Amino acid sequence: MLLAIFWTNTLSIARLAALQTASSSLQDTFESISMGLKELPTAVARVKSFYTLVDMKNELASGFTSYPPPGNKAKEGMAINIKNVSFTYKGSQASRDAITDVSLSIRAGQLVVIVGANGSGKSTLLRLLVRLYAPVSGVIELDGHPIEEYNVNDLRRAIAHLSQDHKLLPLSVAENIGVGCLEKSDDMTAIKDAAVLAGAEGLVKKFERGFETVLTPAGTAQMSFNASGNEALTAEFNKMEKSADVSGGERQRIVAARTFMRLFSDDINLVTVDEPSSALDPQGECELFQRLRNARHGRTMIFVTHRFGHLTKYADLIVCMKDGKIVETGTHDGLLKSAGEYARLYNIQASAFTS
Repeated sequence: MLLAIFWTNTLSIARLAALQTASSSLQDTFESISMGLKELPTAVARVKSFYTLVDMKNELASGFTSYPPPGNKAKEGMAINIKNVSFTYKGSQASRDAITDVSLSIRAGQLVVIVGANGSGKSTLLRLLVRLYAPVSGVIELDGHPIEEYNVNDLRRAIAHLSQDHKLLPLSVAENIGVGCLEKSDDMTAIKDAAVLAGAEGLVKKFERGFETVLTPAGTAQMSFNASGNEALTAEFNKMEKSADVSGGERQRIVAARTFMRLFSDDINLVTVDEPSSALDPQGECELFQRLRNARHGRTMIFVTHRFGHLTKYADLIVCMKDGKIVETGTHDGLLKSAGEYARLYNIQASAFTS
């Protein structure tokens, strides 16, 4: 009798445990379905957005002329001639064009610095040069040919563009830097050299996995069962999904390293730099600009900046813009003597340190 009671109780306990397990599993299933239903509209929207992008027509038609044109050697620099160019952003409610009737000549290999207040058209001018947009009117010539005649892919291979808008990719640190120069993307020596030039080597050293650290992971790994009792598996899962803690200045250094990586390519003839150091301290910005200047090697290099001290004294040509127009061009000393818009902006900055 006692044995029968024992087996009855044992079976009851086993059935209860199985029932609890099944109940827990069923609850997890319903929670997963509920979560999936909540995320379904977002997922559908993302898929729709993806196919919309795939089907989107590029309004900037590619030309048929290869770049560089015959006779233009690598690292020789790009000559730029801008004639009466105007541009307005689509849908803009502004009372004026982003840039209006701009004309400018830049010789191959020059170091050019574009300055001016916010909204003066500095960044817009660079975006036209790197073929992100096309002028509404006027002509841009690169090495003697209208910009629209060039094959877009050839042209962009010849340009290194560093801006504050560039993002980190859900890849490792090494891969984020290596994509700057695909032919050397597996060259760890070049990747480490680029990191040093950008001042990012200290950042990489603080990561446990160094250059293998994945930045902003895409979150593709999913735990399909309750692994709370498996510490090793949970730790491995958390490591896969762990996001690197990167500040704004550190992001800018990694993006800058990507640009230095591009400069290892012999294809680059033009380097455009648009306010890439907003999150860097003054010393970091000064060192970055100095290293970019040193990496020029005869290429044409154009900077857009609000802060004059680290660049304008070294410029072959300073372009001062205001309200979408070029109001002055010249050298640092010459423009100070002219006592115009450049001198006014420069003196405002200088007064903060002398008053």
